Amino acid sequence: MKYRIQTYAELADWKRKALPFLREKEGWNNLFWQIIENREKTSNRGWSGNVFCDGSIRLCGLHTPSNYLLLSQGDIPGVEALAKYSIRKKWCLQGVSGPESVVKHYLECRERLGAKSQSSTIRSFKLFQTCNSDESLKFEDYNLSPVSSIDWARARVWAQQFALEADPPMDISAITQMAKQMHTSKNLFMLTNPQNHPCAMAGFGRSTDRYRIINMLYVPKELRGLGLGEELITRMTFYARDLGYDDCLLFSEWKGGHNLYVRMGCKNLGKFAEYDLA
Repeated sequence: MKYRIQTYAELADWKRKALPFLREKEGWNNLFWQIIENREKTSNRGWSGNVFCDGSIRLCGLHTPSNYLLLSQGDIPGVEALAKYSIRKKWCLQGVSGPESVVKHYLECRERLGAKSQSSTIRSFKLFQTCNSDESLKFEDYNLSPVSSIDWARARVWAQQFALEADPPMDISAITQMAKQMHTSKNLFMLTNPQNHPCAMAGFGRSTDRYRIINMLYVPKELRGLGLGEELITRMTFYARDLGYDDCLLFSEWKGGHNLYVRMGCKNLGKFAEYDLA
């Protein structure tokens, strides 16, 4: 079977071809929706392409505004075909992101062909989908609501603490800016107790056609272990479903046992990776 790379001068042309394929594994490919939205808002004309075989798409790819290559789920020969293409085109990327197995095979294939793709930093995330239909509320007298202007100062501190507790730590200014954007769009939420005291925070960072992605889940240390994180996720999932979405997606860098999302019965889709290239 012969694999071929189709590139597109216009993002709209690529999008029309790629979206049906991306929707087949929409959870895995969720980041594409954000990159498409960002590209459509700017004059950025970065590379966009699909790998075809026998008239069908086998892999999709985009260059992000930060010069990463974002890869979809796809088959191994398609990944190898794109790796060879990238060498011919002498791509100089800042990094590669996508399903971990796909990203690893892409970089390994380039190295076998003589290209240097040394990684300086690797972030690996477990990707989960909230898919249970029997969730129930444990804190019925608690309330979920968008972060108010009065509570923004607390939310900013929690966002910074969230960044510091990540392993490795995240960029505090970038996470604070993300929190501010979610707050402005009323997509940053707090769970409050009957005394109206904030107990936990999370936000909807982006969406696909079927899913909302929950970001920045944070529970203060003194309130952990009580089930507030699970309560917050359950309520946000209900909220997303009320808006017409199927479920929510969550990323986890937690490397220890007793993962909250596993205990909740979320579906583990696998691992997503970001490789920064030296």
